Amino acid sequence: MRHDHLIDPILDRTNMNLAWEQVLANKGAPGTDGVTLNRWARNWEANIERLRQQVRTNTYRPNRPKRFRVSKKGGGYRELSRLTVSDKVLQRAVLNVIDPLFEQRFLSCSHGYRPRRSVATAVQQVLCLRDQGLRWVLDADIKACFDELDHGVLMMLVRRVIKDWFVLNLMELWLKVGRKYRNRAVGVPMGAVIAPLWCNITLHQLDARLTTWRWKMVRYADDFLVFTENESRAHDAWGFTEKVLEDLNLTLNPRKTWVNSFDEGFVFLGVTYYRDSYAYNWGKMRIEVEGRKLRTLYRHPPNFY
Repeated sequence: MRHDHLIDPILDRTNMNLAWEQVLANKGAPGTDGVTLNRWARNWEANIERLRQQVRTNTYRPNRPKRFRVSKKGGGYRELSRLTVSDKVLQRAVLNVIDPLFEQRFLSCSHGYRPRRSVATAVQQVLCLRDQGLRWVLDADIKACFDELDHGVLMMLVRRVIKDWFVLNLMELWLKVGRKYRNRAVGVPMGAVIAPLWCNITLHQLDARLTTWRWKMVRYADDFLVFTENESRAHDAWGFTEKVLEDLNLTLNPRKTWVNSFDEGFVFLGVTYYRDSYAYNWGKMRIEVEGRKLRTLYRHPPNFY
């Protein structure tokens, strides 16, 4: 597939119909226009045709996301966004076509929002690195990652892969309408269909830089660990990571970033690691596992996202 001619497979009726079915299966509440899934479904074929024509004639304009807050388990709030059904369908149609183009470039240390990868595969990699003797970690948190993703940096990285004007224009429209701060070209709405890919496109640069310099890491979206053989090297990783993120116009959250070890214990992706065991909640049960037994992990995955 030519990367400069993607709009045809995106607007293909089969792909658009699939995108609608995917949005419908995910359920979800209406966006700012108040149109529910049931209402959109009454004329779904006409709605899809309307979207196709709007994109072709450059008259498509997305709606501002509907923002709302949900409580976080650790206290405080997380701001999420709801898109309109039309915007979800078109974003899903774009994602279906362009995601494989980026997926083939992403590295094995990245586990979030990727096919055949999950919290369970991330945990498996953590245990593997632990058993290789890398028992110190930089437990890192990017400060307001989704709210601070730089549009200029993101689009520069997107253009390395995508050449189709229609697709680039759609992304520019979605980024502009999704801004939290009108006077700053930063931030992507958490809850937008395409937002996880945008996050992975940007943070792939972090993966690539760290692994090029022989650091071992595990990342799930904006949560990640860097593994080292001793405490001093973990602090070196901290400094190196800060420099890489600076190039992406992102920063570490100093209140949520620290150096830990398996002997001290730490929590990552809802899983508690302590010495040679790990534990997590599955439903209302607390599961504790010694060593690197993985059957339970895949049969009963951790409560996360």
